[in-house]
Amino acid sequence: MTLWWNSWHSIRPGLHHPQPVAAWHTRWASDIAFKQEVVVADDEGAIVGFAAADVSACELTQLFIDPDRKSEGIGGQLLAWAKQLMPDGFGLHTLTDNLASREFYERHGLILAGTRISPVNGMETVEYWWGPVAR
Repeated sequence: MTLWWNSWHSIRPGLHHPQPVAAWHTRWASDIAFKQEVVVADDEGAIVGFAAADVSACELTQLFIDPDRKSEGIGGQLLAWAKQLMPDGFGLHTLTDNLASREFYERHGLILAGTRISPVNGMETVEYWWGPVAR
């Protein structure tokens, strides 16, 4: 939970999620841990990243890296996991102003597919799509 919270808040200075960390715990337990496929990247027992995918919805719902471990290839490995898990394609959303993640996704072949307001935090997000055929 700490990695998820810290990574999300490292997107840009002054960014603050409107929900308390307790709501994140609830969301993890009720919406992610037992309903989605989850993979954890660890380094000698320390969690350095994770990804979660709602395979039935063809959506990579989470991809977060420890802010101190970015640019080490962990994100690329987690994204490769998602591509293998959902070879027919998947979408994902990230904050519009999350420029580092947007550059990462575009570098890894994802295509910008639209925008929306996140139902979780009320902020504008962009959708990316990866797959053999864009939606």
